[in-house]
Amino acid sequence: MPVPQALHPYAERQQLHEILDWYHGIADALLEHRASVQRSMRDNHRVSGRFAGMTEADVDTHFDAQRRELDRLTILNLVACAEAEIVTDYERRVRGKLKDPLSRAYQTWHKSMKAKMQLRPAFDEPGILGVLKKSKVINNHIIGDYRSCLQARHWLGHGRRWDKPVAVDRFDPEDVYVRAQTLVSALAAVA
Repeated sequence: MPVPQALHPYAERQQLHEILDWYHGIADALLEHRASVQRSMRDNHRVSGRFAGMTEADVDTHFDAQRRELDRLTILNLVACAEAEIVTDYERRVRGKLKDPLSRAYQTWHKSMKAKMQLRPAFDEPGILGVLKKSKVINNHIIGDYRSCLQARHWLGHGRRWDKPVAVDRFDPEDVYVRAQTLVSALAAVA
């Protein structure tokens, strides 16, 4: 089994709250920059070359697009961070041969896979999340709420190569944070 990220010497693990804090800081800076550019334009002061020739409507469109991109990248990061926590927990339970019901369910599933698949088990159904759901140690609504974010994560994380899923515009970083944090916290509480 691969070494959990926490044991990798060069891992740069993040916590969900760190990602959300970063997001708030960048969102605030983006709002401040927008206001500064708009103030400069209204007062007929010079603006940076990036905004030269733009109207206030153009500036609004630009900053709206920047905010949308910030939101999307934050959602990707939040979902991926939670995935890392869930996979690390899975590896800990399998490697540690823990005896609780979830660990036993993971171990049984792990043993049923071919060796190559054991190195990189599937994450969603019928993978780690599927086993977690079937074990019934966490409310399935909590798992489902997190799983509903996966479509957006896949679209964003794989280069937006296909039609945009509805889920991309349905979620904002705050909502995804709550869904991810709720699942990670519930999983941490499983003995």
